[in-house]
Amino acid sequence: MVYQSLYRRFRPQTFAEIIGQDHLVAALRNAVAEERVGHAYLLSGPRGTGKTSTARILAKALNCIQPPGDGEPCGKCESCGAFELGNSMDLVELDAASNNKVENIREITGNAALGSPGKRKVYLLDEVHMLTTAASNALLKTLEEPPDHVIFVLATTDPQKVLPTIRSRTQHVELNLIPAEILMRHVQDIGERASMELDPAVVDYVVERGAGSVRDALSALDQVVTAGGIPDTRVSVDALVDGIAGHDLTASMAAIAETVAAGVDPRDLAHRTARKLRDIFLAGAGVNPGQATLEELPQLAEKAAQMGRATNVRALELLGDALIGMRQAPDPRLVLDLAVVRLFAEFSEERPAAEPAQSAPAEPAQSAPAEPAQSAPAEPAQSAPSPSQRASKPAAAARAALAATPEIVPLETAVVGADAPLPPPPSSPNIEEDTSREPPNDETALDQQEPAPKSVQLSATEISELWQQRALPGLSARARARFQAAKLIDVQEHTVRFELPNETHRQRCEQLKSDVEESLSNLTGTNVQIELVVSSGAQVDDVQKPLESPEEVVDPADFKTTNDSGPSSVERVLEAFPGAVASDDDGTM
Repeated sequence: MVYQSLYRRFRPQTFAEIIGQDHLVAALRNAVAEERVGHAYLLSGPRGTGKTSTARILAKALNCIQPPGDGEPCGKCESCGAFELGNSMDLVELDAASNNKVENIREITGNAALGSPGKRKVYLLDEVHMLTTAASNALLKTLEEPPDHVIFVLATTDPQKVLPTIRSRTQHVELNLIPAEILMRHVQDIGERASMELDPAVVDYVVERGAGSVRDALSALDQVVTAGGIPDTRVSVDALVDGIAGHDLTASMAAIAETVAAGVDPRDLAHRTARKLRDIFLAGAGVNPGQATLEELPQLAEKAAQMGRATNVRALELLGDALIGMRQAPDPRLVLDLAVVRLFAEFSEERPAAEPAQSAPAEPAQSAPAEPAQSAPAEPAQSAPSPSQRASKPAAAARAALAATPEIVPLETAVVGADAPLPPPPSSPNIEEDTSREPPNDETALDQQEPAPKSVQLSATEISELWQQRALPGLSARARARFQAAKLIDVQEHTVRFELPNETHRQRCEQLKSDVEESLSNLTGTNVQIELVVSSGAQVDDVQKPLESPEEVVDPADFKTTNDSGPSSVERVLEAFPGAVASDDDGTM
């Protein structure tokens, strides 16, 4: 005898055997008992939740020869036996994925009027969302007004892809995933009916693999029975979840490597981890996730407290993006690794950001007596980023960190050495000042050296390179688009002049001039002013354009009045036709 899978062998044969779908079972049983069955139903839900089994039981109950009266089929008559054997003529099952053309639907609608041995004829269209638009439209009329003995049952896992015109002609019932407690009892019952002794660990493994789907759970049970137990290479997602909860990048990457090396698909690992993080998030909020047992809820809540709400949510977001990116990625594991690295990179940006901010004021204080002139301008360049910069996106934070680096200090020194003489050191006795004054103390020297950055002379060459390499790429997208056409034409002391193609462009750039000034000021360490001018060619055109067509001045005194209205229309006609005679007859009789 050929072996039959558990989910086929123990497929429900009555409404009472369907688990976890009480709302659907109650509606269909009452409809059959009261003879109020609709002409079309749309059953939607995840895979393995009972859509096809429900349609078969409905057809079986409607054609039962000896119905008990409670809406259930008797299971003993000839018609029920034919349904159980799968050779009944009253049930027509079609896969809409392979019969999705207009010709297939026309064949269905053409045969719908034909009679059948039973009382009612049921058409079951599985995966109806795979029908083409033309095929769906061809089904509309028959679906709305089928023959009296015909009932349509449409099943789909994606109801959003079904045409609204079809959904409006059916009674739409949604099926849900089976809760873990109910699925666990069902697996134990199947084990007893199949004469199998199942350990609690096996039941937990099967329920976890099923994830709310009865068919997936029974298929996993078949694999366990065939293998003789739970696979030794079974890898849990707990190691990866623990690494995320402990903010441990090494442990998380090692968990991914071990899991993939054990033969687990990175997509499956990411999906199971995201599902685990979702259960942790709901348990931390005091909500039962539905797929966790009562024994697991305290553990999930403890893990949520260890991980933290912000880390949990961010990890879910990044894993969700990774699952989308894995669909077309040539190496799915690389996408998963990058998601985890990006998660911990954000953790590292938030943690050490406060440490340099506390130690920054202490360093200039120690070096102030020895080098007061250099500590004053270097202090703002080494200051820690603001909280708003740390909370921004990684790209913006990188640009802010790049702008705050002290790498620009040698550039300023080179600019000062090229364009202006170096300021004398504050301790030199040759400074031209009143020698009768007392030597300034350290605080006075610092105060006197604060305006030093204002005396820096800007070089056109250095500003041009700084503008192209760092200032322009660091602007916002809108400012960068507007100043892309700007041409640096002159640098005078602290004023940088840019040339723009026309006046309209200049006015638009004026709105964002402050952003450019702030960027250049931060990069050069001095106060920079921006002056925007229009291209000389555009100005000449604007001036000369009115001179090409001078306006004509008209004096009203030059106008002369006259009473001569010119020849009449009759006279003009007579002049056009010599020899013609005007007649006074108007043509009336």
